[in-house]
Amino acid sequence: MLNRKSRPISTETAAREVAMGALLYLAGDPERIGPFLAQSGLAPGDLRGVAGQPAFHVAVLDYLIERQDLLIAHAGEAGIDPGHVVAAREILAHKGHRAL
Repeated sequence: MLNRKSRPISTETAAREVAMGALLYLAGDPERIGPFLAQSGLAPGDLRGVAGQPAFHVAVLDYLIERQDLLIAHAGEAGIDPGHVVAAREILAHKGHRAL
C-alpha cells in the first residue's frame, strides 16, 4: 500500500486501495478476520466473491472504524493516518449512493 500519510485520500482508486489494505490486514490474522466474518455473516470462502464490491469495501472500513484498536493498529502497519480510513469510507459510500 502506498504511504498516504502526507496527502489526504481524495479519489475512488485511493479509497479502494485503503479498503483492500484493510481487508488484507484483517485476513492476515484469524483473530482479526473471524469476528469480522461472524459480524458480516460471510464464510471465508465468500471473500473472493465479494472482495471487489463497493458495499463490501464500505463494510470492511466500517468494521475497522468501529474497532478503534484495529483501526490504529492497521493504520500504523500501513503507514497511513487513521483518518484516511474514514475518508476512504466516505468516498466509497458516496459513490454507492450516486449509483442508485
